Amino acid sequence: MLKPDELTLEEMASLIRRRVLTSVSLVDFYLQRIEERNPQINAIILQEQRESLYQQAEAADAQARKGQFSGPLHGIPITIKDVCHVKGFRMSRGVEQWRNEPSTVDATAVARLRQAGAIILGITNVPELCMAFETENLLYGRTLNPHDSSRTAGGSSGGEAAAIAAGLSPAGLASDACGSVRIPAHFNGICGLKLTQGRVPLSGQYPNERSGLFHMTSAFGVMGRYVDDLRVLGKLISGADQKDPDTVDVPFAPGKPLQDLRIAVSGRSSVAQVTPAIQSVLDAVARRLNNVVSAVEDARPPLLEEACDVLWRVFITGGDGGKGWEALFAAIGKDQFTKATAQLLEMSRGVELSTEELKRDWVMIDTFRHQLARFFNDYDLFISPVYGDVAFAHGESLEDRGRYAFVFPFSLSGSPAAVIKCGNDPQNGMPIGIQIVAPHWQEEQLLRVAAYLESEFEGWQPAFVKAG
Repeated sequence: MLKPDELTLEEMASLIRRRVLTSVSLVDFYLQRIEERNPQINAIILQEQRESLYQQAEAADAQARKGQFSGPLHGIPITIKDVCHVKGFRMSRGVEQWRNEPSTVDATAVARLRQAGAIILGITNVPELCMAFETENLLYGRTLNPHDSSRTAGGSSGGEAAAIAAGLSPAGLASDACGSVRIPAHFNGICGLKLTQGRVPLSGQYPNERSGLFHMTSAFGVMGRYVDDLRVLGKLISGADQKDPDTVDVPFAPGKPLQDLRIAVSGRSSVAQVTPAIQSVLDAVARRLNNVVSAVEDARPPLLEEACDVLWRVFITGGDGGKGWEALFAAIGKDQFTKATAQLLEMSRGVELSTEELKRDWVMIDTFRHQLARFFNDYDLFISPVYGDVAFAHGESLEDRGRYAFVFPFSLSGSPAAVIKCGNDPQNGMPIGIQIVAPHWQEEQLLRVAAYLESEFEGWQPAFVKAG
């Protein structure tokens, strides 16, 4: 009997083309999983009508019988993070005041996945405003980590990551402005890819087409069980759409063979503590790579801590003493918040930059990006922890911003970055991922190394522990 959990997206598509597997059977499998497991973890918050899903699947199977196929995702069900327009769904970004009428159009990235044949199972949960590293809001509640319900699934793509980790969905669309794909991928033991800033159109973001400062660090990303899933989805959503002026067409370059690569690996940070379990996994990754690449060296890009501080001051708090957040909440009539949002607002009130300080930080952004590009003249990739520990307990999202020092800098730079699971903490069994960062436009290089490591380590395994 075929087991969907063991199939990559490409394998699913191949079996559908050969009529060994049907879209109806896939939809049926995932609907049963959602019914059994979603009530326990609250990952999928909006679900397409069952009748509609079966109709779409039956239509896909009818096409397949005629030898007609929509694209590489023909008849495959996926999920979408509550962060962009998805036709027919009432999107909210975790804010009740933003939950309006159903979207009448798809965001560009969603439309491309549909055009490739994907069937949208449903929408996954996010934090309020997508502004926390744990997934909880007053509209839909909290998403639990399927490995341990006392721990967070991360954020802001926590619902998407938890759904995939628990086997409710094979893959999906997410987004990353400050680590929102990478942190949840690590916390839930799945694969995640943030593509180069400017490769994927942000057209159709919800609720606003342009998101101000965050448009400069935002990138759509993809999440899945296997590295090959990231490659398939990443290519499908890429390319200019003549709507987002910041998106360009850049081909996916094949990169160098593994044996020619020079890779920097480091878990050092002056602001983030790394547990022995995380360091042990990172060391194991370095040892395995040392067998197949030209060189593995203990090195890290300059100015990582400075970049982390700038992202916090300018993009997350807004640098205006909280006035921007207060104005937004007043405009939409929101006066009740989750703990994380309340903390963010209070922290923002304590950060107010002068004009000179803002200029200083803007210069630092340019300096960091330039220094990182120079670093990648010497190294083809940089590998680091995603986070200094495994998933934390609920309610700890903003206790220490230094804990995000491994992900913040590469949002500021717009670099492509992938996360794959390479181990587990021996004390608690929680998954441990590593982050692979590449120069701009080098996703293929990055994914080639990720695929090698996936073959060397256990990788994704379905996870589901009932909430206590």
